[in-house]
Amino acid sequence: MKKVIFFSISLLTFAACNKQLDKMPYGVVSTDNFYKTADDAQMAVTAAYKSFQLLDGQNGWNTQAGYTPMGDITGPDVQAHPDLVVYYQIQQSIISASSDQMEMLYQRCYKALLLVNEAIEKIPAIEMDETLKSRYMGELYFIRGFWLFRLGYMFGTAPLVAAPLGISELNVPNSVRTAEFDNSKNVNNYTVTKSNLFDQAEADFKLALQSSIADRNTGDLMGRADKGAVKAYLAQIYLYEHKWNDAKVLLEDIMSYGYALLPDYNDIFNGTHDNSSEAVFEVQYTALNQKGTDNFGTVLNAPNGEGYVAGGGWGWTRPTQDLEWEYEQGDPRLTASIFRKGKDDFFGQVFMDKVNGTGLGIRKWCIGNPPNNNGVTVDQVSWNNSSNYTLVRYAEVLLWYAEVMNELGDRAKAAEYVNKVRARTGTTTDPNTVNQNNIKQLAPVSSTLSYEDMFWAIVHERRVEFAFEGKFGWDLRRWGIASEYLTDPKRWQNQVTPGYFKYKIGKDEVFPIPQIEIDRSGGVLTQNPGY
Repeated sequence: MKKVIFFSISLLTFAACNKQLDKMPYGVVSTDNFYKTADDAQMAVTAAYKSFQLLDGQNGWNTQAGYTPMGDITGPDVQAHPDLVVYYQIQQSIISASSDQMEMLYQRCYKALLLVNEAIEKIPAIEMDETLKSRYMGELYFIRGFWLFRLGYMFGTAPLVAAPLGISELNVPNSVRTAEFDNSKNVNNYTVTKSNLFDQAEADFKLALQSSIADRNTGDLMGRADKGAVKAYLAQIYLYEHKWNDAKVLLEDIMSYGYALLPDYNDIFNGTHDNSSEAVFEVQYTALNQKGTDNFGTVLNAPNGEGYVAGGGWGWTRPTQDLEWEYEQGDPRLTASIFRKGKDDFFGQVFMDKVNGTGLGIRKWCIGNPPNNNGVTVDQVSWNNSSNYTLVRYAEVLLWYAEVMNELGDRAKAAEYVNKVRARTGTTTDPNTVNQNNIKQLAPVSSTLSYEDMFWAIVHERRVEFAFEGKFGWDLRRWGIASEYLTDPKRWQNQVTPGYFKYKIGKDEVFPIPQIEIDRSGGVLTQNPGY
């Protein structure tokens, strides 16, 4: 049985065919003739990286259409645009297994795995420079681990696919996943005790670390997987599994690689500091090259109808008052992250919430048309731009380390690393030019806090530091506090609509397996509990 490689820009997609399709159509290359040279290997690795640029967008829309909002709408920090009924269903925990959104999120993972599994199988046989081959293989193992990890925390028992599959092999059963709550703890009490997907991702990350990838990339290799990125994702698995000492070693390694926080928090999101000292793993974008490598995130995030950006801004998600309440008085990250109606401005234009949203808009990644673009390349026809998107930044490494040290009983060290992040509030500027804000450096947290008080200090810091970066909803689930947190009557959504959040323990830690995949499997696949 032949496999066919279809070339479309820099993206390779693979399709198995049956005997009726054995004739090779024009414009495609069989795997019998591919994977022969170093150039073939380079193209295959490039195709695997392309999966990040189309992380899980709807159709061709990129990162912000799926990856980030899923981590935000599964928490209380945003409300979706009124057109996105499915986002409300996900947020309320009433999503159906028949949802197109579930299918899209699920299939994106397997499309990426299809690319990377083929490359991992074929590249070892290519005669080429062995050091370069080792680097390519390390990058591929990282990419596969990334997508398997993602399947693990989003879909739980999704099938484990770690090799190219033929037609007769496609009906793969569920993977194993078990988790438990530790009743002796009130917080951070949820542990994934077994996950086939996490186990394979862990094995892949360890293989990547044995390759010739660098500790931290520089120059032309920026944006590719390096040991800093690999260890950041491996550490996340250990956080889910409460392997605190294993995570501690990895995080200390990362901190030895020379990363540093940018002095001004605003600079992380305005496109002027791509591949900065703070970027541990960053999705690379360019614009105006007609190769589908540009970023649509600004349009999806920028406030709807304000006219700040090319395309006007769609405001796919809007900040909530619940998140606004979380910020301490004077925290400059509030105005660096959020537009408030009648108070905050974008290059002199005051935000008016013209489409009657929540009274708040997202400032992060809001990159305007020239001259309000800070030199970032903006395509005013397609509405795309060249700004990168950081999936893991150094501030997160510091706060993970604080969490680990709190779990290991070293409250002073935990406070030290929380305060490293808080200290940047003293060098962050006010982005407003019309209504100036009274911002200040926040006071350090005390090193004498109890275990639970330190935990909640870390929860607070992660929430305000990574607002709209797709983290907090998954954090709540990993910590085992999602039900308590979301169903609290004090949540803004529950005040507006009593009982808005309907989160159920034992069900809503993960999404449902798409019903269409269960149907296609002829019953080989089964549904996650509760759906």
